[in-house]
Amino acid sequence: MKRSAILTVSILAGLLAAWFTSRSRPIPPVPTPSLEGADADVRNAVLMAYQQAVAAPDSGQASGHLGMVLQAHTFYQQAALSFERAIRLDPKEFAWRYDLALTLQPMSRLEEALDAISAALRIRPDYAPAVLTKGELLFQLGRFQKSAAAYESLLAQTPGSTGPVSAAALYGLARVKYAQQDLPTAEDLYRRACQAYPTFGAAYYGLASAQRGLRQEAEATKNFELAARYRDDRPPVPNPVLDQVSALITGANSRMELADQALKKGNAEQVARLSEETLQRQPDNFDALMNLLLLAQSSNRYDDRLDSLFAAARRISPQVPNVYNYYGVALARQGKYDAAAAALRKSIELDPDSGQAHLWLAKLLDRQNRPAEAIEQYQRALAADPSNRGLQMELWRILIVQGRGREALSQLLPALQTDDSHKSFLTLLAGEAYLSTGDVGSARQYLEQARGLVQTEGRPDLVAQIEQELKRLPLHR
Repeated sequence: MKRSAILTVSILAGLLAAWFTSRSRPIPPVPTPSLEGADADVRNAVLMAYQQAVAAPDSGQASGHLGMVLQAHTFYQQAALSFERAIRLDPKEFAWRYDLALTLQPMSRLEEALDAISAALRIRPDYAPAVLTKGELLFQLGRFQKSAAAYESLLAQTPGSTGPVSAAALYGLARVKYAQQDLPTAEDLYRRACQAYPTFGAAYYGLASAQRGLRQEAEATKNFELAARYRDDRPPVPNPVLDQVSALITGANSRMELADQALKKGNAEQVARLSEETLQRQPDNFDALMNLLLLAQSSNRYDDRLDSLFAAARRISPQVPNVYNYYGVALARQGKYDAAAAALRKSIELDPDSGQAHLWLAKLLDRQNRPAEAIEQYQRALAADPSNRGLQMELWRILIVQGRGREALSQLLPALQTDDSHKSFLTLLAGEAYLSTGDVGSARQYLEQARGLVQTEGRPDLVAQIEQELKRLPLHR
């Protein structure tokens, strides 16, 4: 027999032996969960999944489901064991390998997580959240070129570079370039990530950091402020596999995590339901109380319980400023202005730099026809959030009404040179400001410009108001 043939037979024999060894290796038993410190709901959910897995020892689905329940409640070590068992029983299931990677990553078992996510992608190479996870793991391992390749492959699948998936991929690629000290490319990619998802806080922070490295201080300052404003906002990349895990979350702490996610998405009904369920089991749960006080700012469904919710929250944490801030805003909505002002002033006493408390107090004082005090509060709110254009316009409006048009113009005119998104309203304000100073010619000029702008925007109601204002002006200075 020829040597090459002998080698081929030898290799095949070795592969066959390895295959039989892997098949004959006993499948590990279902891991016994350790639930010390878990609340009753979590304990019951895990034990039920454990009993189902034990009752069906040959079912990859049952072991995988146990892993998902454990993963949902951050029992990562036992979840990983369950997913490894599920993979042995059901090796073609994408979810077990993907979820295994997500449980290994927070335990800093990055190489194993990379192996798991790579195996998952061999089953479903187009699953965007898995590609993003692979790119992140490679980045954490310092393999920047391979990390960049993962993100670039995802961008190639999403032409146009818009939407959550593109934003996340652009952000990941920007981090790679920043780590490689390629600041111009990183700056461009961070900017594109912000364009793809305009409230991406982490991308604004990366953009500002790159700009600071490039000595673009003015732009960096502006984007650091946007990063602070949107610090908790990230693009919601659709992830149905992980959503199945999230749906299994139970227990008070887990409900509050879900409520927090719902709050960020603006789902008030889900926040209310989860918070109420939590208070039924834990009447002194501070987060749930605060959620309902927050909702009470804009909803009358809690009016009959407002004082009791506030009293409970204050008893638990009397030094938290938002206890008084939320309560004050809810009282103002009810028309109880004096009590609302007292609550808001208490919030400011605890946190003098709270822009929100100053803003709400300013609006309240404005409504009570106390303009001098309202102006002071608007100014203090702006000191906390100097780039907030809505706040600036509120301040300029009240300054104009109070005959302090020159003061408003000193800030308005520079803003008109840089702000296109509010140009029509800023131009209108400038016209009103000039009118308050007696400069009728400039007032007419700006009001006519504002009329043209709002006509282009298709706002007939505002056009009619501006025309009425123009008719009141004398024909000559």
